[in-house]
Amino acid sequence: MRAQRETILVTLLLVLGSLLIIYPFLDAIVLAVAVSYLLVFAHERIDARLDNEFLSSAIVISSVLIAVGASLYFFINNFFEILAGINEFTGTVQTGIIAVVEFLNLSPQFQTNLESFINQISDQISTMMVDTFTRIPFLLIDVSIFLVTALFVYKDRNKLERQIGSIISNIPRPERDIVNSLLKSIDEIFKGVFMTQFIVAFILALVTAVGFYLIALITTPIPFIPLWAILIGLAALIPLFAGFMVYGPIGIYYFMIGEPFKATLIILFGTIVINIIADVFLRPYVGSKQMNEHPLVIFLGFLTGPLVLGVKGVIIGPLLLILTKEFALNYTDRPSTHSVQHYSDDKGPS
Repeated sequence: MRAQRETILVTLLLVLGSLLIIYPFLDAIVLAVAVSYLLVFAHERIDARLDNEFLSSAIVISSVLIAVGASLYFFINNFFEILAGINEFTGTVQTGIIAVVEFLNLSPQFQTNLESFINQISDQISTMMVDTFTRIPFLLIDVSIFLVTALFVYKDRNKLERQIGSIISNIPRPERDIVNSLLKSIDEIFKGVFMTQFIVAFILALVTAVGFYLIALITTPIPFIPLWAILIGLAALIPLFAGFMVYGPIGIYYFMIGEPFKATLIILFGTIVINIIADVFLRPYVGSKQMNEHPLVIFLGFLTGPLVLGVKGVIIGPLLLILTKEFALNYTDRPSTHSVQHYSDDKGPS
């Protein structure tokens, strides 16, 4: 048993070393694992209708390849149009913000500092876009890793489960119980994170549609309300400030065309409902119900994960915090308990 535990220690060290090597591509790998869960879900729904395993797999895989290929083609083929659109958008935002500053009668020094700040942001966005274009070979590597990982995890999921089960069966009993429990928790947390994100996105899309409709009733009509609602729902899949990229420009647009009251209502609605209420109350509440965890753990996971780790933090943040809490509360006393029980059994009746 001592030799087995030493083997486990060496294995863990090798795993940590492997993680160090693949860390630059961890975004693609984590997203691939997440997408593989969605592919399994889609496969089960399609197979329930077609009752054909091969055809269902072919539909799922071809759909992923077409979606990724079309997205890459669109980005590369329209890069300069996208860059020009971003520059035009930042110019529009700058004009709108200056109009707001003048409307609020703020100091000229504040206006000068604000213009300088906006120009810096615009330059950074343009630089980031150009860097992205020049990094297309590395982007293709990321996309390749994402595709291969997602499709292999989806296709070989049953084989992977058997292999992992075979490895775990050779682990000593106390550690095996802990590993099995943690793997089960990881699977449940993954599913809970996905369900939380999609439920929150759906709710925010509905709330946005209702809120914009009410604002339109109070003021003047808002065109394309269903489109804005869908975009807000998609932005909600990424916590924090993604929603502002949708409602912010809409509010600035109405400031520019001389409807400050309507613009203020849109920005207040977006800030309070789409950002504050969604991230502080709605997401922790839904996540706590989906994962049977305290809302504070869910809140910290979804908030700090993306801030520290980027996009992959949306999944890794809640996962690490929940596993840490479970291990600390449920598993730290298992070895001592097992030892006490073993000693008691060996001692026998006096």
